[in-house]
Amino acid sequence: MNKIGCNWSAELLDLIRGGQVDVDYIKSWASEEFEEQIETLRALRPILLHGLGYSEYLGMANFDVIDFQRANRLIKQCCSPHYGAHLSMYLNDIPSNADDDDIYNYYSERIQIFKKNIYVPLMLENSPYFPLEVQEKIIKNNALYFIAYTEPEKVSRLLCDNDVYLLLDLTHAQITCLYKKWDIYDFLQSMPLLRVKEIHVNGLGYKDGFPYDPHRAMNDKDYELLDWVLGYCKPDIVTLEYNGLKSEPREEVAENLYRQLKKLYSICRKQP
Repeated sequence: MNKIGCNWSAELLDLIRGGQVDVDYIKSWASEEFEEQIETLRALRPILLHGLGYSEYLGMANFDVIDFQRANRLIKQCCSPHYGAHLSMYLNDIPSNADDDDIYNYYSERIQIFKKNIYVPLMLENSPYFPLEVQEKIIKNNALYFIAYTEPEKVSRLLCDNDVYLLLDLTHAQITCLYKKWDIYDFLQSMPLLRVKEIHVNGLGYKDGFPYDPHRAMNDKDYELLDWVLGYCKPDIVTLEYNGLKSEPREEVAENLYRQLKKLYSICRKQP
């Protein structure tokens, strides 16, 4: 039986306190605001810590900015069962002439740094693929280009060789397949699904006409994809990455949360 997590929001806390929804975990990253609220959140539920406040990702060159002692303190304080890092890098993180072996070794070195310094299991989250020309259009005034490690065989090798888990983001997978023109079901079946420890779900969106991940509310196709993939993997937790869009009033956010969490329970609780 899969446990349920959800992004922290004021609307979620109100729904939990009112007994309208139930979740097993509240998900958050370690912002300054979060640290001020951590005891309030922890009194309600354990916390899935996803982000240490350094905008960290697996391929980052400046690993020395991460305070692992603080990270472990927060993980323990939150009762977070594992930690996920985004499987990505930027063009300026590695030399321009780096080949596939260089990138594999680069990632592996950083995985081992994480494993050595964090005492909970490490998960790697599949990042969405965006063509560079699309990034120029939707990520304006940003000279740093994002590179995702997307090919299933490469992801499988990296995870298996380093003995870490997969944090499967279904919206990231959909975005990758739309840009790569891959079939989403073939793509997912080629991923190391037996290593999935957590799944992230939300609704696919668009920015300036391009597939994007705004963490919007789920629709029927998103639920269908989750239901399908749960037939091939047994994650500990399914986490709803939705805490409302800026354009949505609080009442709409609360209604969307209520509806999505009820639907997720109906899907996840029927799994053996």
